[in-house]
Amino acid sequence: MTELTTEALRTLEPQDLAALLPAAVQIGDANAVVLRVIDPDLIEVYFAGRITAYGTKVLEIQPVTDPVAREAALRDAAEALSICRQVAIAAHADQRRSHTELLKMIRQYAVDRHEDGDICREGLDDFLESFNFMPYATRVRVEYTITGSYEVDPGGKAAAEEDALKYLQPDLSGLDDVDGDTSTYEVSDIHVSEV
Repeated sequence: MTELTTEALRTLEPQDLAALLPAAVQIGDANAVVLRVIDPDLIEVYFAGRITAYGTKVLEIQPVTDPVAREAALRDAAEALSICRQVAIAAHADQRRSHTELLKMIRQYAVDRHEDGDICREGLDDFLESFNFMPYATRVRVEYTITGSYEVDPGGKAAAEEDALKYLQPDLSGLDDVDGDTSTYEVSDIHVSEV
């Protein structure tokens, strides 16, 4: 295998140089690792605890020939890259959350402006569609009053009233598009009498 030297660094074509990487090298008295070719005259190097770009025309390197030192340099670089990766993943997740929140705020701003009468419905719909936002759908609240009666087989008035208060409720299962979490009702004015 060809070792990476200053001469090889400056004379090899980028694709040939990339084939030798990562490579443990010595810069001055310290070990480093050449990680990748950024462009024909620029490489990325792990050196002195940092990942930095260096110009191939100015960097002076020597190969690390001691296997133990080479392994230690590569291990240190791999650890640094792992830490950088975790930081980048966390930063990306934060950025995505922030971006998602901002998009929600922008959509809500446009909806609020529409509800205040500043933007017409067609303009709002065009805006939301243009930026792939969820369409604006107005919700309808249905208020109702139900009155009725029923008879129970012989039993006590108190038990019938207690059952009505506990279990009497509207059945919305046959209705379309009902958001069950918004359903509210109150059972009141129960009159129990013998027939």
